[in-house]
Formats: sequence, C-alpha cells, structure tokens
Amino acid sequence: MQPGGGAADETIETPPVRANWRECRQCGLVSTLPRMRPELVADCPRCANTLWRMRRHPFELPIACGLSALLFYIYALVAPFLEISAYGRFQLARIETGPVELGLQGFTLVGLLVLAVTVIFPGLKLGIVLVTLFGIKSRVVPARVLKAIFRWHGPIGPWAMVDVYLLGFLVAYTRLAAIASVHLDTALYALIGLMIMMAATDAALDTEAVWRALDAADDPCDETPVTMTSAVIGCPTCGLVNRGADGDGCRRCGTRLRPRKTESVARAWAFVVAAMLLYIPANIYPVLLITQLGASHGYTIMGGIFELADYGLWPLAMLVFLASITIPLMKLLILGYVLITTQTRSAETLLARTRAFRLIDFIGRWSMIDVFMISILVALVRFGQVSNIHAETGAPCFAAVVVLTMFAVSSFDPRLMWDALQPDDMNVNTQEAAGI
Repeated sequence: MQPGGGAADETIETPPVRANWRECRQCGLVSTLPRMRPELVADCPRCANTLWRMRRHPFELPIACGLSALLFYIYALVAPFLEISAYGRFQLARIETGPVELGLQGFTLVGLLVLAVTVIFPGLKLGIVLVTLFGIKSRVVPARVLKAIFRWHGPIGPWAMVDVYLLGFLVAYTRLAAIASVHLDTALYALIGLMIMMAATDAALDTEAVWRALDAADDPCDETPVTMTSAVIGCPTCGLVNRGADGDGCRRCGTRLRPRKTESVARAWAFVVAAMLLYIPANIYPVLLITQLGASHGYTIMGGIFELADYGLWPLAMLVFLASITIPLMKLLILGYVLITTQTRSAETLLARTRAFRLIDFIGRWSMIDVFMISILVALVRFGQVSNIHAETGAPCFAAVVVLTMFAVSSFDPRLMWDALQPDDMNVNTQEAAGI
C-alpha cells in the first residue's frame, strides 16, 4: 500500500535510477558497474555474464583496426577470389559469384543469404563502428544521430560471418583440389586480413564507453518524477536501466523498453518446430549434385563428411560433422529443454541452463560452413557435362535450419528462466533497484 493512503497511480518523487546500474540480459539481475579501469571485466554476480569489458584505448585502437579492416574489405570486393583450371578450361570467381550463381540455379534466397552475411552485413558493421567513433572524436555529427546508428551494431554483429566463410572455403578447397588445379587469388588473402582486423576491432571496442561518450555529448538524461508502479527496465540496446512502463523509450538511445521480450516463448517454439521439420530433409536430400564426365551423383551432408574422411582429412571431416550435424541438433535439443523448463517454471539448474543457452548463442552461426562451401563450389565448377556442381534441395533446407535456430535463440529471453526464483531468492541489489 502506498504511504498516506493515496491512490495507487499518484505521482510521487522516487529515487532516480543510477547511471551505473545494469540489468543482466541473461538472468535479469540488476547490479552496479564498477568504476572504469583499463582491462577490467565486470561480470554479473549471479550468472557470470560479462556486463562490461573495459578497454585502455576505447576509441583510438578500434578506429585504427576498423580502418585497416575497411581497406581489406574494399579490396576483397574488387579483386578476384579463386581461379581453377580443368579439362583445358578456366574459371574465375569473385566473392559475389557464388550468390549470383545460386540465384541462377533457382536458389535465390540462399544466394541472398550468402551475399548478406559475407558482403552486406560485414560492411554495415564496419561502417557503423567507424562512423560512430569518428563522430565521437570529431563532434561533427549530432550525438542523437550517432546513437540511432550505433543501435544497429549489436543486432548486425552475429550476421557478419567472414570468419565462418573462410572455414567454408577450406572445405570447398579440398573438393576443388580433387578435380581441378586451384589458384588462390588476392581477394582470399584480403578476406583473411579482413577477418583478423574485424576480430581485432571487436576485441578493442568498448561499447559501454561508446554509449557513455554519446550520452555525455547529448542532453543529460531526464530524471523526471515517476509513479510508484514504474518498473525498472534495462535497455536491450545500450544497457541503461530506466524507470518507466512497458513500451516507453529508453532515455539514452530511444529503444522501446520491454520488461521481457514479447511472446518470447511462443516465438521461440515456432522457430524451433520449423527448424526441426526442416532438419530431416536437410540431412536426407542431397545438398550438391556433382557431374563428372556425364555421370551425376548427389551428395548429402553426411556423404560429404565421409568423402573428407576418405581423403584422410579427419580434422576437417570432424569440423564439418560438428558444425553441420552436431551443432544444429544440439541447439534444437537444448532450446527444447530450456523452453519446456521455462514453461514449467522450474528453478532447478538455472546456472547450467543459462550457460548452455549462452553456448548455443555463440556457436550457432558456425553451422553456415556447409552453405558457404556450396556457394563456392557452384561458383567455380561450371564446365558443363565435363564437370559441373549444382546446388540441390537439401541446401535451402539446411540454410533455413541455421537461420531459424539463430532466430529462435534471439527470440528467447533467458531472463524468463530466472523469473521462477522466489522473491526471497533474489539478490538484494535487485530489490534495491526495484524500490522495494
């Protein structure tokens, strides 16, 4: 009951939300961040999720690495990627050749997916980082514009898959070397440089420092009076803890606030069921049709793994088996278990379930190896009936499984698992932040 017997919705003065409070996106615990110290890692005290990885040079080093990555990116777009020669004929491919060829073979959506995660999203990610950091240093671009741009850094990040693409190239190279003479061209080395420098940019980037710098350059947060019923809601984009209601905008970046993701369990189940249904044809139907000297033979994912093992490439065969068979199946099983235990409000093994969810979120993108391998092979092996590789029905099914499982992970809100805890089990910091 409210003090003095007033109405429940009466506006009263309440303590402002502190700028250094953060809500863990994994377990929902609200805790305080430490003062910024170089190379310090601030973890959630309940589930050990990283809240802030502080950097010694949060702006200068990411700019240097990002500019280097941009130069590699531009060169990779204009230079030839691979060349092969076989049966007296020559074939050259650029990085966009595979997606274009997939479209010509009737698999337009798969081609667009490959083009997006290898060309479009890496370029957008680099552009977002460089524009934001240069804008902070130069103060030419308004902070509100930079906030609107930097909001997309998190959502786009997992879909920039240059590193996974290069692993797909390794698998494709073993198949190409068996049927043709392969020449590695300059764009391949540019992609390797791009992968290294993008990883360095990600490692050097301090997103919390970026948001604080943007906040300092903009109008100060408005600490307006709120009602006693106002909730404490962490922003999913910038991390700032706000007092407000469901649907309000974040005071720092403007993102619409939700205490929990809307229809999280239902949407995650929809993606999981769809992925389960497609997982079967993805492994039964061939993903490639290889024609050599007029004889055609279809290859399933497992058939390709056996072929790598026959060549004596056991490490690569194990890599493909893990990425294409084990990881998708493991993601589906773990997601199913997590969703069931969340719906039954089980409070058992919460930390183990959170760590398992964190693992599948991290490794899910690596299942794209086979999709990239297919795009490289269809781009290069086009010698008619003498030697030709064509994508088959299993390819779009498998690509859909990978995308659907990534959507399922991003749709589920892991904080729902921790909502099963009783109030007595909650950390005192959470109770203090909620105004209890």
